[in-house]
Amino acid sequence: MEHPIEIAILTIMKTKYILSIAILALSLGACTNYFDEKVMNDGSIPAVTDVRTGMMYQLTDDDYKQIATYPENIEKALALDPVDSTGLAELQNIAKEKSFTETASADMYMPAFLADKFPYLDNGTTLDALYTMREGKSSRVSEFVGAQGFTLTRDDYEAIWQKRGADYLTPSVMANVPAYLASKIPAALVGQIALITYEYTEDEPDSTELSDFLPYSLRLSELLVFPDYKRHEITGFVGEVKSSISGRFYMTDGDASIYVYGLTDEDGNKVWKEKGIKTGDEITLVGRYSEDNGEPQIVDAVYVSHHTPVGAPKKIIPARRFETVNALYQLTAEGWAPYANEQLKVGEALPQHIYEKAGVTQITDMDIILKYLQATYPYAAEKEIYLIAYMGKNGATADEWVFDGTEFVLSTGYVTETMSFEVKNNKWVANISTYLQTKFVGEGLGKFTIHHVSLDGLNYIWRFQAAYGATASAYVSGTNHRVEDWLVSPNIRLKKSIQPRLTFDQAVRYGNVTDNPKWLNVMVTNNFTGDVQTTEWKQLEWPAELPDGSNWVFQTSGVFDLSEYNGQTIVLGFRYKTDIEGVDVPSAPTWEIQNLLVAEPQEEEEQQ
Repeated sequence: MEHPIEIAILTIMKTKYILSIAILALSLGACTNYFDEKVMNDGSIPAVTDVRTGMMYQLTDDDYKQIATYPENIEKALALDPVDSTGLAELQNIAKEKSFTETASADMYMPAFLADKFPYLDNGTTLDALYTMREGKSSRVSEFVGAQGFTLTRDDYEAIWQKRGADYLTPSVMANVPAYLASKIPAALVGQIALITYEYTEDEPDSTELSDFLPYSLRLSELLVFPDYKRHEITGFVGEVKSSISGRFYMTDGDASIYVYGLTDEDGNKVWKEKGIKTGDEITLVGRYSEDNGEPQIVDAVYVSHHTPVGAPKKIIPARRFETVNALYQLTAEGWAPYANEQLKVGEALPQHIYEKAGVTQITDMDIILKYLQATYPYAAEKEIYLIAYMGKNGATADEWVFDGTEFVLSTGYVTETMSFEVKNNKWVANISTYLQTKFVGEGLGKFTIHHVSLDGLNYIWRFQAAYGATASAYVSGTNHRVEDWLVSPNIRLKKSIQPRLTFDQAVRYGNVTDNPKWLNVMVTNNFTGDVQTTEWKQLEWPAELPDGSNWVFQTSGVFDLSEYNGQTIVLGFRYKTDIEGVDVPSAPTWEIQNLLVAEPQEEEEQQ
């Protein structure tokens, strides 16, 4: 709350009363405003003004709620779509979501708030507002909208094996999966994603297990190694009999055994004595693994067949290791293929055992995925992106996680942005024609960040120097080093741009006229991964010749046209790279940058 004295003084200042010298002195001590108090030639004192520059304000949760209540904003929202009030609903969402969007933007609805918050400030006042922008999730995650998720059935396995065979996949048939998906989802469009679940083993079956006539029968040893609680046709030997009436006995593979909790025919009738089953017989039944009654057992067991082997029972073949696999495939222009994206450190489906461990079939608690990432990727590097696909409550979906150097952070689609506002003609307006402005000198690197690739033993290449701005050099102690280092901008939103341009002042000293343009590059991307090495960059052509390296004089960079990125969010990268194959480094240049500006052309530029 402002002090009562300050409120009184500001009221006097705003109404432009002529103050006595004593009151003027008091007002200067009570607030941090800036005044034009020159005495005119005739001895009069001009009206006191309250102009502030360089202000910064970060919106609070309550501010978003307040913004949605102003009559001026409600009128604007209703005018956008008077028929179904979509604009009003989006305005109300600002309060609910505590963020702006493209259609309910800060430049539209912040001026009313600023006029109410700072009613006493005059023309020429400037303020940078920090707020939350709801962008939505990345395009990589958006690809998963409409993704199909399904578990392979016996018919699916037969289609992949191209014969009646095993209810699992092996390395020899994985190449058949793309063709199977093409027939399974014939109407899919390029970009479609499928999350499929199947049983898998590295061990190839023998010819007797894959027959056009004999379905695959799961060996008991396989069930014991990897129980999956599903109904299977299971084969083993009759061991100790607990009840020949109810058909309770131990089924064995020669090494281990499991209790069969009753054996019947398909109609539930007892079959032990009728079939003449005895210890040592090889028996096949249908049942499922369970631990409901205190020990591992087979329940719901239905008799299929049995026979008495010749001689002593033989040991069952070694168990085949089965794994339930969740795998991602995407339809490309060339056909279905395993999902891949070079912008990601990891792009994968959440393993099935994570669901089983959590006792769920759908993931609604993101802490489950977080714990999986922590356990699986303990050596993650800062800014690496991990995309994890999973079955959610509405089907197959995905989320991205970014390692911030300490922890995996879920990318929610909310970002913090800055917009410049100014008082013009006694009204607050957004300066939406300026997208990024960083002087460097006197201000530091601002929101720019430095990304090292190779420093050749040096501690830094890019750095901030108060007198010169952002500077880079690979010359140290008489040695010209082979290096690669980046100065990277924050996100630059060009969502409403028309003719965005990049300019800056630069000095280049040393190096040589031939190689400096190779070593000093301005790069741009519309899909920054957080890692300069995995990001797909475009190198911009120099619009004017670089300084020749003979002096420290700053020159303009010329105008870089960014219009091809209208409607997008971009990131700029200033790459200092002398580590180029086949190019010697006889003299590493020093590169200094100041007064960077990404903005629409000024009126005087347009008139020229």
